[in-house]
Amino acid sequence: MKVRWTHNSLRLRISPSELAQLQQGEIVTETLMLSPDGSWSAIIQPDSALTNLILAAGTLRFLLAPSDLERLSVPETEGVYFTTASEPPVRYFIEKDFPCIHPRADGAQEPATETFAPPADFAQRKEGIEED
Repeated sequence: MKVRWTHNSLRLRISPSELAQLQQGEIVTETLMLSPDGSWSAIIQPDSALTNLILAAGTLRFLLAPSDLERLSVPETEGVYFTTASEPPVRYFIEKDFPCIHPRADGAQEPATETFAPPADFAQRKEGIEED
């Protein structure tokens, strides 16, 4: 799982294997070990009554309702998107991870990862080109 956050949003990108884990009712976790005594984790927990976002003790828990997991499981669906009711609102979502369309910088040293096959118009949308 890849994690990206800004001051008002959280995006989790998942691989095909992680989607399969969620479909089997398993929790998907990504943990950043900052020191022997400290870490930060993001968790997607399926089978929650309601989709919600909870933060407690250094763990960000994305609770995912069965109906939202079902929507995410549709092959044509790229992601599921939500907004908290809190002020200020926070957008939070899970997206399927597609291949990068631009080369990765050598310095990033990112390992190859498992991705979903991109939709037919994915590269054009990433470049901001719309088909007529």
